[in-house]
Amino acid sequence: MQARVAALETRLGGVARVNASLERALGTVRGRLSAREESGLAPLAARIQRSVFTVETDRELGAGFVAWFANGDSYIVTANHVVAKAGAGAAVTVLHKGGSWSGEVVMQDAANDLALVRVSGHPAGTAALWQRPSIPHPKPGEQLLLIGSPYGLDGTVTTGVVSRVTKKAIQTDAAANPGNSGGPIVDRHGRVVGILVSGAGENLNFGVPIARACVTLRRC
Repeated sequence: MQARVAALETRLGGVARVNASLERALGTVRGRLSAREESGLAPLAARIQRSVFTVETDRELGAGFVAWFANGDSYIVTANHVVAKAGAGAAVTVLHKGGSWSGEVVMQDAANDLALVRVSGHPAGTAALWQRPSIPHPKPGEQLLLIGSPYGLDGTVTTGVVSRVTKKAIQTDAAANPGNSGGPIVDRHGRVVGILVSGAGENLNFGVPIARACVTLRRC
């Protein structure tokens, strides 16, 4: 009997050592995955930041992103309420890293709170961020980046997850403040999946899915 107990204790000790070894291995893998994920966000954010601008009028402040280029002009998508008081055809100021450009409001979609600003030329370093609306909708729990100009702090990056998705809105817990409106909502693959348009409190912010921009801003 004592021999059996001793044998069982020996086997249990071996199992415990194997479990401890597995826990260490899993901890190492988790650490590597976490480091890889964090290091992956930095270059992604840096790439998107180059195409995100502050949009300013006499009365409002927001953000916008270069969506496409055409005939030597840059087209910037923003939130309509940022430029609504200026009105269609009005001049707005577009700012980025110390540079300043004059833009013209060329299209407004009040129903979806979206607008389009045209800037003559191609600001250095910018890339078109427009994504086909056929890309998959983000799902609850997926990670997102918001890039905008809260209180005029251009190029500010915040992260969060998708909280809820409907046909007309993407809800996220990523932090946003006045000045973020019009900035892109970007998934972990670097795709613009929406445009931030409103917030209802801390960690409760909403964006328009990129497909809604097809209603009036661009034929898709």
